Amino acid sequence: MLKKGNESLKNSLQREVRQVQRDLSYRWPNNTVPYFVGNVTSNIKKSVRMAIEELHAWTCIRFQNVNERSSNGDSVRIVDLGSCSSPIGRQQIGIQDVSLTKNCWGMGTAIHELMHAIGIEHTQSRSDRNRYLDILAQNIDQRDLPNFELLSPRLWANLVPYDYGSVMHYSADSFSNKDDEQTMLPKDRTFIETMGSMIPNFYDFDQINQYYSCYDSCRNSGGQVANCANGGIPNPNNCQICNCPMGYGGDLCDQRPEGCGSTLFATDRWQKQKLTVRFSKNDDQYFTFCNSWIVGPTGRTIQVIYEITSESTRREICSFGCYEGGIEVKHLEDPRITNDRDCCLNTPLNITTTVNPLPVILYTSGATVTYDFSYRYM
Repeated sequence: MLKKGNESLKNSLQREVRQVQRDLSYRWPNNTVPYFVGNVTSNIKKSVRMAIEELHAWTCIRFQNVNERSSNGDSVRIVDLGSCSSPIGRQQIGIQDVSLTKNCWGMGTAIHELMHAIGIEHTQSRSDRNRYLDILAQNIDQRDLPNFELLSPRLWANLVPYDYGSVMHYSADSFSNKDDEQTMLPKDRTFIETMGSMIPNFYDFDQINQYYSCYDSCRNSGGQVANCANGGIPNPNNCQICNCPMGYGGDLCDQRPEGCGSTLFATDRWQKQKLTVRFSKNDDQYFTFCNSWIVGPTGRTIQVIYEITSESTRREICSFGCYEGGIEVKHLEDPRITNDRDCCLNTPLNITTTVNPLPVILYTSGATVTYDFSYRYM
């Protein structure tokens, strides 16, 4: 049985649903968000700090810490109001609250709410949502149905492709009025565990950079701009290095990311390997990642078969959103998009792809997770 999706996101206050407003008055002037921290725990402060560091690293948005008493004009207050919630964009009312409680788990929820504050709304509310999701209204309380209303494309813009793995996408059981019943299903059912992610992805940051015109700094720099591989985009803070999709690293996104993982060279015969990720306490409130590449000769197709090795671990991490750990094999053509993640299946998965090298990402928020891998080129 799947665990429920992360409760912190499902317990958010009801709010109007939208993606990115065409009305640019909801953007923060000069891409700067004044903020201060109110009555929250040290764990929440750490989550907020980590979320801000991520936003600063990937985008041109700057959260500027200010003194509450001397704060003039519009600002964000980080506070515990008993929910995980935020208004959407700059409200022009002076102080506006981003609420985080002890149930708002880690950096993933903090960045979700801060992205609301800078103007980003839920993925499942996009105007093109019905091309990607089936909504099961019979499993949703009437009072929660506004959370599933579609946005008007005249008022709201979709700046990036629909991504089931966005940190702004709710899980399959969000707002369910029945135990273990789904409220939305992906058209491609292999993505059912992907929705509800606590991991901000490439398109999350790309959306912010487009909305706040961050890429103009590199387009208009007149200097050297990185030639990024594998779907990367020059970082608006340093045009000579790239923002890279998950599974790719190095300054130009042409290398396997640093850290644990290995490069496996495929032959035309099946080879077997165990891939493992162990949680590091240095990653408290987030995840430990291990990135491996499976490499075949240029132009050859790669085939992989994999399954989790431990049934007890599978039961421990199985959840909508795979927010306790899982695996992502990046076999889809778009290197930027989140692929179908797995944390629940107890039967082998078989994938054949032209993506070569083939990134394999294991991650965990606590458990040691191991998968048996068989691989070859064809």
